[in-house]
Amino acid sequence: MKGDPRVYFSCLASYNAGRLFGVWVDLFEGITAEDIQLAIDYMLHKSPVEDAEEWRIDDSEGFADINPPTDLERLATLANLIHEHGEGIIKGYLAHQGNDADLDELEDYYIGTYKSEADFCQEHFDIAEAAKKIRVFDWATLDQYIDWEAIANDAFINSYYSHQESYEVVHVYTR
Repeated sequence: MKGDPRVYFSCLASYNAGRLFGVWVDLFEGITAEDIQLAIDYMLHKSPVEDAEEWRIDDSEGFADINPPTDLERLATLANLIHEHGEGIIKGYLAHQGNDADLDELEDYYIGTYKSEADFCQEHFDIAEAAKKIRVFDWATLDQYIDWEAIANDAFINSYYSHQESYEVVHVYTR
């Protein structure tokens, strides 16, 4: 990964007074909502406007192209999942399930990373068992008779979905 996910918190009182004031917070691995709140409180304490209390998120980096949530518990959970799984896996999950998806269910849906949907199907089809049942083919050459793209097309209509992160990097999830 490029680095820690980061969020820029700004002081609303400063903004309303015509000044820009805020702080970038690196959301390190293992961060908690309390850690984030401490950084926000410190930023508000250092604000050029007295008694600053309100904040907002103005920018972010490393958040899988989604807007980071303002709920600090969810923000910390999301940052820790990005550290654990990477941005692409989180982006694919949220793209299908929605930005309000239950983050605790990610591991129930995520299957793995493959070169393609067809590669996923090929890996999960027990070709050795099929070769025993279909004795006409040598199991080593059986693969050339199977249209893995067609099988993947059918499988991903109802049972699975995927997110292509880059060339030959496809994240697969169950529906």
